[in-house]
Amino acid sequence: MNVRKEDTASLYRKHASKMKVVAQLILGDDDEADDAVGDVFADVATGKISAVEDKSEGMLFTCLRNRCLNILKRKSLLERIIGKMQLDNRVDISPPERQIDRLEEILDFIDTGLTPQTARVVRMHYQQKMKYREIAAELGISEAAVYKHLAQGISKLKEKFN
Repeated sequence: MNVRKEDTASLYRKHASKMKVVAQLILGDDDEADDAVGDVFADVATGKISAVEDKSEGMLFTCLRNRCLNILKRKSLLERIIGKMQLDNRVDISPPERQIDRLEEILDFIDTGLTPQTARVVRMHYQQKMKYREIAAELGISEAAVYKHLAQGISKLKEKFN
């Protein structure tokens, strides 16, 4: 039996504090942990995630773990892209929130400002750490085409963010 929307509040009261501790351990940041827990319960409340009464705790913690891992992957990808692009040789002394906002902006641009194929190649190379030949084999294109997509993607990112 699925959990009704009015039961979301009772699930929150029952599990949120334990979930926040787990998220803090994974993410190392209180605010991000709060956001991750809140996002999971928002998904439950909107029906994006459907909880089953007798298995709700395991489902909630699995969703939380996945949410935290996605946050870490996204941060890692964006940091690697910025390092490769060498956007700025100076030390960035802006507040961490501003840096994360900039990283989010870059990741959004990859999804919306690059062609789907170029975005796919950029993500495969920087996020999945795949080599040119692995990307070429998976997408059925030449290694030269992989290089061209990466060069085009980096060029557009530099143009947009420098």
